[in-house]
Amino acid sequence: MDSELVPKRSKRKLLWRDALFSTLLSLMTCFLLSLLFVNLNFFNPLKKALEDFSFLDIYYSEQMNPNLDMDSNIVLINIEHENRETILEGLQNVLAENPTVVGFDVMLQHFDKSKTDTLLARVLNDKRVISGYILKENQFFLNHPFFVGDGKQGYVNYNFGYQDAVVREFTPTYVFQENTFEAFPVAVAKSYMSTDKWYARGYPKKLSKPKLINYKSDYLGFVHFPLKDFLSFPNKKMVKDKIVLFGYLGSPTGNPFDVEDKHFTPLNKVTAGKSIPDMYGMVIHANIISMILYNTFLYEVPLFWIVILTFLLSFLASAYFIWLDTKLKISYRTVRKAILFVFTVLFVWLTISLFKNGIVIKSAPIIAVTLFSAGFVKFYKHLVKYINTKTEFNSYYK
Repeated sequence: MDSELVPKRSKRKLLWRDALFSTLLSLMTCFLLSLLFVNLNFFNPLKKALEDFSFLDIYYSEQMNPNLDMDSNIVLINIEHENRETILEGLQNVLAENPTVVGFDVMLQHFDKSKTDTLLARVLNDKRVISGYILKENQFFLNHPFFVGDGKQGYVNYNFGYQDAVVREFTPTYVFQENTFEAFPVAVAKSYMSTDKWYARGYPKKLSKPKLINYKSDYLGFVHFPLKDFLSFPNKKMVKDKIVLFGYLGSPTGNPFDVEDKHFTPLNKVTAGKSIPDMYGMVIHANIISMILYNTFLYEVPLFWIVILTFLLSFLASAYFIWLDTKLKISYRTVRKAILFVFTVLFVWLTISLFKNGIVIKSAPIIAVTLFSAGFVKFYKHLVKYINTKTEFNSYYK
């Protein structure tokens, strides 16, 4: 009996060794192909499309609950295309009701030398008001200097990639010329929260690197008004002790075909192919602010563990399909495709299940590399046969 176990153990060792060789060769091939894919301009459109894709987009677009409780701490006021006089009146009315902080996501790049602009500058320098500016290629696009003064500011950029990318994450702080600048929603949330709570949650360290956005809702998940409607209310107490954001929400509010200051987000109903941007910038800021206030950050699995998991799954897939290839002669291809299909479905399900619990794992590269390694087994088999025509090479296939 012991003599029978020895060949089995030897055969098993050969299987694991072949699986390791096949995995390493497949990963090297995959790496070389990826370099070719990245560096050839011909593949740029496809590369860009893949970068904009995530399985989580499907979950967001299909599962976002329209009946989610409204966040009453954040009030959105849509300026539409109102003139500066009306915007000034809106700011004065809001500040009169003692909100905790007012975020002004509106660019005023020219100065009219009018009484309205003088009063507007005075209001924007109120200690409760935070104005937005654009930080692009290490250049600052600010409001006209007349409006800036000593008022608080924050950059309104989300990520610093290409402009039409899906906004999945934001950069809380940005270092330029040894100075650290805060993002607009970070500055607003920081002004709203107590200093003790801000530091108790470890936000200075936590917000020092890019963070995924845990989207709560579109604009319907927040209290919102057109500016003219807000001004017509006899009682404006709803903004007392709140965060009030001034910005653009379309004309009329929520117009799906108005793409001014609109961006692609995972909530877009069209997860593949052509579509129009789906969320206004102010709403993205509101989602980020809400995430900071309620500490509902997502945990992103580090790249190190993704690499380890990818290697292990590729190795196990190689071992299993090498073994299966020696057992099934006719139905191997059909069975292999069925198994890989089930694996893909289960892994996507696992990805979505983890996301529901606040854990984000980039499953697309894991699935792609594992499938590639599984398909590479046939090439490894032919390679072994070729090597054996030149020299003696012990393998599980022999």
